[in-house]
Amino acid sequence: MTQTSNTGPGRNSSTPPAQQLTSCGDVSCELLVDPIPRPTPDPIKITLKPKVPTVTFLDHNKPNSKLIMTYAQEILRERGVEVKDQILVKADASVRMPEAMLQSLSQEGGLVLCGISD
Repeated sequence: MTQTSNTGPGRNSSTPPAQQLTSCGDVSCELLVDPIPRPTPDPIKITLKPKVPTVTFLDHNKPNSKLIMTYAQEILRERGVEVKDQILVKADASVRMPEAMLQSLSQEGGLVLCGISD
């Protein structure tokens, strides 16, 4: 008859069980046995410097947001930044931006400042 040992992984009473587990990180273990294929998103393109040195404001219709954006426009103009006069308005902050508006803003060559958050 063989005797079982009280030593080894899981037998040390001074080590909490969570510290005995091996972590795989975000999804590294899933690469071996992932039953659900996950689509790979297209890379995001980020432009750090706008093509055109101008700022466009987009209001999300939150309380006082239009007033805050108007004030921000004045400050930027005082500092010599070109700011478009019109503040674009999205109907509701809780609803996705309409596709037509998103496409229009994606064609802007300058910086687009969107909304005022809580």
